[in-house]
Amino acid sequence: MRLEIISNIMLIKKSLLFIICCISFCQITMAQSPVTGKVVDAVTKESLVGISITLINANKGTVTATDGSFTIRLSGKDELEITSVGYLTKKMEVTSGQHIGEILLQPSTSNMKEIIVSSNISIDRKTPYAVSTLRAAAIEERISNKEFPELLKTTPSTYVTKAGGGFGDSRISVRGFSQNNTAVMINGVPVNDMENGAVFWSNWAGLSDIASNIQVQRGLGASKLSIAAVGGNINIVTKATEIQKGGQASVTYGNDGYVKTTLGYNTGKSKKGLALSLLASQTHGNGYVDGTKFQGWNYFATLGWEINNKHTFTITATGAPQWHHQRSAAIAYQTFFGNPNDPTVIKRGIKYNDSWGNYHNEEFSWSKNFYHKPVANLNYYWDVNSKTKFSAVIYASLGRGGGTGPIGSINGKSGFSLPKNAQGTIRFDDIEKWNTGVAVPEFGSNYLNNPWTMDGPYKGQYIATNSTGLIRRASINSHNWFGAIFNITHDLSSTITLNGGLDLRKYKGLHYRRIEDGLGTAAYYETKDLNNPGEYVSTDDNTTAIDYHNDGLVRQSGGYFSAEYDKNKLSVFVAGSLSNTNYQRIDYFLYDFKTDSRWQSAKRNFRGFVAKGGFNYRITEKHNVFVNAGYFEKAPLFNAVWPNNNNTDFGRNLTAEKILSTEMGYGFRSKAISININAYSTQWKDKNIIRSFPDPATGLTFRANIAGLIALHQGIEFEATSRAIDKLDLQAMFSVGNWRYKNDVTTDIYNDANEKIGTVNLYTAGLKVGDAAQTTANFSAGYEFLKGFRIRGSYYYADNLFANFTPETRTNIANAGLQSWKLPAYGLMDGMLSYSFKLDGQRITFRGNVDNVFDKRYIAESTDDIKYNSADPTDFVIGDNGSGKRNRVNPGFGRTWTVGVRVNFK
Repeated sequence: MRLEIISNIMLIKKSLLFIICCISFCQITMAQSPVTGKVVDAVTKESLVGISITLINANKGTVTATDGSFTIRLSGKDELEITSVGYLTKKMEVTSGQHIGEILLQPSTSNMKEIIVSSNISIDRKTPYAVSTLRAAAIEERISNKEFPELLKTTPSTYVTKAGGGFGDSRISVRGFSQNNTAVMINGVPVNDMENGAVFWSNWAGLSDIASNIQVQRGLGASKLSIAAVGGNINIVTKATEIQKGGQASVTYGNDGYVKTTLGYNTGKSKKGLALSLLASQTHGNGYVDGTKFQGWNYFATLGWEINNKHTFTITATGAPQWHHQRSAAIAYQTFFGNPNDPTVIKRGIKYNDSWGNYHNEEFSWSKNFYHKPVANLNYYWDVNSKTKFSAVIYASLGRGGGTGPIGSINGKSGFSLPKNAQGTIRFDDIEKWNTGVAVPEFGSNYLNNPWTMDGPYKGQYIATNSTGLIRRASINSHNWFGAIFNITHDLSSTITLNGGLDLRKYKGLHYRRIEDGLGTAAYYETKDLNNPGEYVSTDDNTTAIDYHNDGLVRQSGGYFSAEYDKNKLSVFVAGSLSNTNYQRIDYFLYDFKTDSRWQSAKRNFRGFVAKGGFNYRITEKHNVFVNAGYFEKAPLFNAVWPNNNNTDFGRNLTAEKILSTEMGYGFRSKAISININAYSTQWKDKNIIRSFPDPATGLTFRANIAGLIALHQGIEFEATSRAIDKLDLQAMFSVGNWRYKNDVTTDIYNDANEKIGTVNLYTAGLKVGDAAQTTANFSAGYEFLKGFRIRGSYYYADNLFANFTPETRTNIANAGLQSWKLPAYGLMDGMLSYSFKLDGQRITFRGNVDNVFDKRYIAESTDDIKYNSADPTDFVIGDNGSGKRNRVNPGFGRTWTVGVRVNFK
């Protein structure tokens, strides 16, 4: 009995203890109520995924979900800290159970009201255009030793290659349109060359260091400026004067001698409203491709002055002086990969470069690019009143530099066709010997027999001409560029906003050749300059023009206007612009200044306009749809206006190029996943094409414009981001295009006397547009497997890539409908591992990247489409549509890697 009582007492005690524990647990659980909120970009209103959320005192953290939301449990009160690269840190006091609502996170670009032309920013779930945004954190994680355009290849309908493989020689296309027809803007200011639309990325090698975010606006894009970009807009928003004091230092090492060092510092905003940010970097290496050594610098400085809450000034300057050796042109397929039908062909491998060799025991190349394109902006922001805002940017760029190559020949052979050494490289020491009278048996007869050494001011010395002797010349393509953008925004009501402004630009391109290296000769004998006939130019003279000398003058003036309506679930956007482009050509060689007024060409004006609009309907908080449409006409490029590089042969058949574009899209946002789906159609009519052909009357080669060609680009794009599992983020992209020519063309050709000299038939109907993969996909996964340790893997796939045939070569009716060479599809795997931690308040990050992990061999592009020749027993088929060994290709890079450390200090 006693034992039973004791047993019951013990049971009661255990029961009471269990009840007490349950009550305590419930109290603790009730005390730790969730704090919830949603983080969005203060400028674009886009939900921010992966933003770090930390309770400082509790030392507890989480990250935002795909829709920007977060939940973190808290007992009592604490200080919440929200941080992400490229944004200002935000702190706030929070209480257990609090629902904070929408938290606006300010990009580091906006705290001083940095002037980013507002008309160029796309607002999430409001602006009705297809947009992909790459933020500072992703740029920092993925850049490695990639070039800036390569960051964008994971966005739909973009195709990026390293081209020849030299530093900064990458190129990008959007929806099948080259970067010449895609507007590239930095803080809303266009940077495409005003003569030919080109963008040379070596001039912008430091963008990855200074970019806060990148918006790829495909198709019509959100810009209201007087630009007519066919492919879309790439808007790079740079870092600005930051309120937070601190800096950064980093060093990165990589394959083939790659070394990059970076140092930056922000003063923070003073009590007087002044702030200064500085950044500088230096990069050098040997290059993945043989003979592509490079060295580059980058600098960025911005000074901001917030006078008061109505007026703000900023001054920004950036530049990237550099030089790099190049692989000047694509090389025949069989040279890289061998020839199974011809054992005499030496397989050189994908690193081979036929432009370089050793000269006096140093790397030397026919093809060297050197350039410095500094850009300075003066920005002003005026908050006129609660409804009206005014902004202005005045900018200037004084670009200086060019590229080198050989001029002249040795016994009729060019600098690239002379016999090479066993490694297939240029024998520069032997070229110098031949130039200076020393016999080189493989080069043919001796230079001592050259009559130019017999007379003139350099009698008895060795003289190079445009036909005898080889030297390295530099083709200079400098410019003076000034512009201004004035913008005013007015809220007509709580739902209607009006925007308008002026876009003014003035450009002068300076084009000539000069001597870069005489390779042992004393002078160059110039014969093409009518104003200085028979001039001897010392090879020590690197300023006097040789071979050609002309300027291109471009003036563009435009105005733009837009209206936006936004109420409840509906946003409507309409915009239009008008512009006039004025071209003039000045030639200092071909015409006598004293007697021939044609040395200055007549001025040519081309008017253009843009009209576009669309709507976005937010069905619910999770679903939205949009539709847009636009039509615009753009001026032909400068080179189409004077196709024969003189002031008299004005391009015939010239007309404004006409583009019609339509697009529709669907968006989905939830806590677990974000999805965008777009479908587009862009028709490009009257694209101006220059074709060369012989004049039957004179036998001379004449170039003229082909009119009437129509290209149709259609496709579907898919993007998705998921963060359903904490610390794991998934990203996927898939795009399928159908880019083709719609019609055959028959064009009459006229000479400079306006006389018809022939008819050209182009058989292009149904042919696929080449030079960019029409199918691309990418899948990426990042995971923080331990605190501070993060790993990411990314797989990229490209297919339906056709050789870059040119329509003007399709003149044979027997080949009508025959597609160009379809290159083999390829897939690439990239990987990243990083570790980030704090030490004495400083953030330290170690990172390693490996690109093309499995060292995949692939062809990134083919610059022509030369069909298989059955009459040649050594030819062979290398792909679809009967293409053969002679196709000139650029292979992609094999495996590359970097390791580096970065310190962010206060």
